[in-house]
Amino acid sequence: MTVAGDPGGSSGPYAYQLNSPTGIQFDQYGYMYILDSSNSRIQKWYPGATYGLTVVATTMSTPYGMSFDLLGNLVIADTNYQRILSFAVWCRK
Repeated sequence: MTVAGDPGGSSGPYAYQLNSPTGIQFDQYGYMYILDSSNSRIQKWYPGATYGLTVVATTMSTPYGMSFDLLGNLVIADTNYQRILSFAVWCRK
């Protein structure tokens, strides 16, 4: 069962597509956050949704790994740029 991305398996930049997803996290409400590395964005997917919402769009190079910190920020390891990024994301219903 496909829970995020194009059920046909094609990659791309549209809200229903992903391109090289490299990380996934769930918040306290069950919303899924996907680190869509080749599109340089983080997509938030609501349960049962057929498309994601972009909550972060920035320049990244080979980001691997994503986690929520104690303040609810999304923290990303941006591998090729040798940096750690932090983004405030509201985790509300």
